Amino acid sequence: MGTVGLALELMAIALPTMFGVILLFMLLISALTRIFPPRKDTGE
Repeated sequence: MGTVGLALELMAIALPTMFGVILLFMLLISALTRIFPPRKDTGE
């Protein structure tokens, strides 16, 4: 019970944290692409 309870607690903390980090990362990327629009002359 002890290790299972600890694992469940860690999961309950880690999952929302990971979700929040991913969400922040996506927001950061979208903000950066808005500030710096992708150049269309790259790779030409």
